[in-house]
Amino acid sequence: MAGAKGEKEDVLKAFEEDSDAFFDSLLNDAGLDSKPSPKASPSSAVTAKPVSPSTASSKAAAATPPASAPKVPQAGASAVSESGSVEAQSTVATNASSSASLNLEEPLPSEGAAMFRMDSDGDDDDNVVESDTQDATQDIKPPEAPPAPADFTQEDLALREVLSKFYVQHAPEKLSNVNSIVVKYRGINVRTLWVQLCLKYNVPVVEGVDLLGQTLYRRSAFEFNDMERAKELDKRMADTQSSQGSGVLDCAGLFQRAVDQGAKDGDDGLLRLLTFRGAPDALPLRAQVWKVLLGYLPMKRHDEWNAIQAEKRALYAGYRSDLLSINEAHEVQINKVGASTSAVLEAEDLLQEVKNDVDRTRRDFEYFRRPPTQAALLALLFVYARLNPGVRYVQGMNEVAAVILYVMSSDPECAEADAFWCFSELMAEIKDGFMQALDNSGEGVYGMVESVTALLNSYDPELARHLQKTELSLFVFILRWCTLLFAQDVTLPDALRLWDSFIADPSRFQFTVHVCVAVLLLKREDLLQSEKSFVLAEVVQSAPRSTDLDELLTKAFAICAFERRGGALPTFPPRRSQVVDDLSEWVEGAAQTAAAAASEAAAVASEVGAEVTKNFQEKIAPVVLERAGQASAVAAEKAQEVQAWLQETAPARQEAYEQAQNHLSSLWASVRSTSQQVASEVSSSEAVGSAAARLSSAAESASGLFARASLVFAGNETAAQPTPPVHGQS
Repeated sequence: MAGAKGEKEDVLKAFEEDSDAFFDSLLNDAGLDSKPSPKASPSSAVTAKPVSPSTASSKAAAATPPASAPKVPQAGASAVSESGSVEAQSTVATNASSSASLNLEEPLPSEGAAMFRMDSDGDDDDNVVESDTQDATQDIKPPEAPPAPADFTQEDLALREVLSKFYVQHAPEKLSNVNSIVVKYRGINVRTLWVQLCLKYNVPVVEGVDLLGQTLYRRSAFEFNDMERAKELDKRMADTQSSQGSGVLDCAGLFQRAVDQGAKDGDDGLLRLLTFRGAPDALPLRAQVWKVLLGYLPMKRHDEWNAIQAEKRALYAGYRSDLLSINEAHEVQINKVGASTSAVLEAEDLLQEVKNDVDRTRRDFEYFRRPPTQAALLALLFVYARLNPGVRYVQGMNEVAAVILYVMSSDPECAEADAFWCFSELMAEIKDGFMQALDNSGEGVYGMVESVTALLNSYDPELARHLQKTELSLFVFILRWCTLLFAQDVTLPDALRLWDSFIADPSRFQFTVHVCVAVLLLKREDLLQSEKSFVLAEVVQSAPRSTDLDELLTKAFAICAFERRGGALPTFPPRRSQVVDDLSEWVEGAAQTAAAAASEAAAVASEVGAEVTKNFQEKIAPVVLERAGQASAVAAEKAQEVQAWLQETAPARQEAYEQAQNHLSSLWASVRSTSQQVASEVSSSEAVGSAAARLSSAAESASGLFARASLVFAGNETAAQPTPPVHGQS
C-alpha cells in the first residue's frame, strides 16, 4: 500500500516538474522572471527583465529581437535598417531606456526636414543615464519649458502647449528644447513629429490621432499625397495672404483671389486647398466654387464660363420640355406627345417612384416643402434617370440632389438647370454605390467600405475587435454614409460643410472614408460600454447627427494627415499581422487551458486519497495556477512585442522558425505525455483524460500558428495553412 502511494506521489511530482518546465519556458520566452521567490504570493506582479547594456549599433538593434520575443537565430540585420525606419518602429516593443533605438524625434528626409538631434547636449534621450542623486538636495525644481518666442503664431503656440504637456508625462528632460522642436516641426511636418513620438513612447494610435488633431496646422496642404505639390501650395497660400499687406484677408476675398489666380494659370489647387477647409456660407460664392470643383465650369476655361453656362442651361431646358410638362401649380406630368403607350406607362411609374421620395426629402427644412422646389427636384431627377438608363433612379439620389439644389438656389431662375449639371458631374464619380451590377465587387463605394474597416482595425483595434465579437455589421451604415456622402445622416448645414471637403478632396471623395472612421472613434466609449448588438446599432446609426461637427472634422483631418504622408517612413499606424493576433489569442487560451487542466487534475487527486489530495492542492495546483495567471497577464504585451520584433526580422531564415516550432511542440508533448501518465496512474479518470486531450489540442494549435508565421515572413501569408506537429502529436 505504501509502495503504491509512493508511486502516485512520484507521478504527481513529475507532473509538477513538467508543468513548471512548460510555464518557465513560456514566461522566459516572454522575457519575464519565471522563478518567483519562495515568499512571493501567487498574485505577485511579474517583473520584467532589465534591458541589456547599450553597446550594439543601431543596425544590430534592428536584427535583435526584443527580450520578450521568441529566441530565434537571426540571418542578419533588416535590409531596411539603413533608412532608419526599422529602428524607429522597434522602439514600440523595447524599453525606452535602450540605447540602441533611433532618436525618433529626428525629422525624416521624406517629409522634407533636415536631420538633427533635439537634445541640448546632442545625445539621444534614450542614452540619458540618471546621475547619482542621493547626495543632491531635495528642493530641485522640476524641468520647465522656456518662454515662447514673440514670433510664434497661434498654431505654434498650440503645438508648444500640447507638446509641453506630452513631455511632462513622458520625458520631462525634453522641456528645455520644446521651442526648437516647434520650429523644426511646424507646418506640415507636425504629423512626422507625432508619428515618431507615438512610436517611441508607445502611445496608442487613437491617442496619437487626438494629439495631431489638437496641433494640426490647418493651413498646410496635409491632404495632398504629393509632398512637392503640398509645398508648392503652402507657398502659394503664404504669398496670397502676404500680398494683402497686413496679411489679413477676409474669407470671401481670399476665395475670390484664389479663383482669379486659378483663372490665370488654369490651376484649381489653391481653390481646392481653401475649400477643403470650408467655403464661405454665402451661397453665391459656394455655388461658384462647387461648379468649378465638380467640373461644370472648368478652371482652364475661365474665359468661357458665361458661354458654357448659357449652353448647358438651354440644353437642360430642351431635355425637360421633351420629357415633362409642368403647369402653373407646379404639377409635373409626363409629356405623352409621340410616345407609345408602353413608354408612357413606364415613364409614369418612374415619375411616381421619384415623387414618393421627393415628397419626404428634407421635410424639416422649409425650402424643401415649397411646391416649386419639389417640382424642380422631381424634374431634374427624372430627366437624369431617363438620360442615364444604365444608372436609372435609385432611392437616395433625392438626398444627394437636394443638397446641390439648395446650394444653387442663390440663382432661382437657373437653380434647377445648374443643379442638374452639377448632380450629373457628381454622379459620374459616385454612381458605383447606386448600381446593383457592382454589388460586392470590391470597387467604388464597396472598396470604400472595406477601407473603413481596415482603417478602424489600424487606428483602434480594441474597438474593431469589440464590434466583431458582438457580431455588429457596420456594412449597412458605412455603405449609406459613403454612397450618400452623409446627406441623409446629418443636418443640412453640416452636410454643406462636409461636402466642401468631399468635393475639394484631391483624392476624389476618399476623405469620406476618414470621416466614417472619425465618427466611430468619437463614439468609441459608448460602443465599448455595451455588448448588445441592437444597442450598438442604435449608437452607430445616430452617431453622425449627434456628433459635434468641429470635433468630427478635427479627428478626420488628423486621420487624413496620417494617411497621406506620401509613403514616408516609418509606417503609421504600425501594421498589424493576423498571425500576431492569433498568437495573442492562443497564448491566452493556452494559459486558460493549463489552468483548467490543473483544476481537473486536482479534482482527480481527491479520489486517490486524502494525503495525496492535500499534497497536490497545497504544492502543485497553486504553482500551476500561478504560472497560468502569469502567462495570461503578459499575453497582450507579449503579442505586441512579438509583432514589433517580427516586423524587424522579416528576412530571417525559414529554419529558425522551424526550430521554434520544434521547441514549442516539444514542450507541449512533454506536458501532454505527463498528463496521460497521470490519467493512466489515477484509475484512468475521465477528467484527467479530458485535460490531456485539451492540452494536446492546444499543442496542435500552437504548431499550426508557428507554421503560419514561418510562411508569412517568407512572404506568402495567403498560402499559409496549419501543418502537422513535428513530434507527431495525435
